[in-house]
Amino acid sequence: MTTPVRPDVDEKKRTRLIYLKKQHRDLDNGIVTAFKMHTEDQVVAKLKLKKLHLKEKIVKLEEEPIDDNLGT
Repeated sequence: MTTPVRPDVDEKKRTRLIYLKKQHRDLDNGIVTAFKMHTEDQVVAKLKLKKLHLKEKIVKLEEEPIDDNLGT
């Protein structure tokens, strides 16, 4: 038996993607600003690492079939 695709799940996934992409853009802007302000390398590195983790989440969510989201 096939599980029906629920529109609310698709909308939640889309909303989550928009949120993550905005965070990713904001972090990118923050990294540029921190670099211009000669912020410590450790701080910039942490921002870059956080940005990388966000990108991984975005890619995973974009590749994930909608049916996998039914339990969340």
